[in-house]
Amino acid sequence: MFQIRFARPDDDFTAVAQLYLTTWRETYRPWLPATWLARMTTASWHPERSWRRTLLAFEDQQLVGVCAFGPARDTKFTGWGELRSIYLLASAQHQGVGRNLVTQARATLQQAGFHKVVLWVLAQNTPAQQFYQHLGFRKTMVQKSQGIIHEIAYVWPADERVADSEE
Repeated sequence: MFQIRFARPDDDFTAVAQLYLTTWRETYRPWLPATWLARMTTASWHPERSWRRTLLAFEDQQLVGVCAFGPARDTKFTGWGELRSIYLLASAQHQGVGRNLVTQARATLQQAGFHKVVLWVLAQNTPAQQFYQHLGFRKTMVQKSQGIIHEIAYVWPADERVADSEE
């Protein structure tokens, strides 16, 4: 049985950073160079900085997922909420945990006054894109790149238009 709850200041954020590292290596192996993924460490993440806007998923007291959210960081989406990350161990996928994390994060953003939500997906990650589309997000023409990371913006609600885009 899975449990989802908000992060607390006394949570083990080293374990959360390890979950990020593990899931990045599991998830992005098909699309990012193995040597690049191997150089990553838990120091790449600082989940303790945003604990107030983080949901954690557990199965039998074991951390299996994380979802961070907040105001959108990209200026094209000023006034929007953003799902900043959602990662699940492979063993927790396809069981409704991701859907529940996204639904709860989106509801929390709406309660905070963010009625439009953006998220960024690795351009090659078709399974994630299909997952977000199934949850009512829509792919946009807005893209960004940082080094070898190329991402596409997805928006919710699906009929929402993005200012200054090619849509």
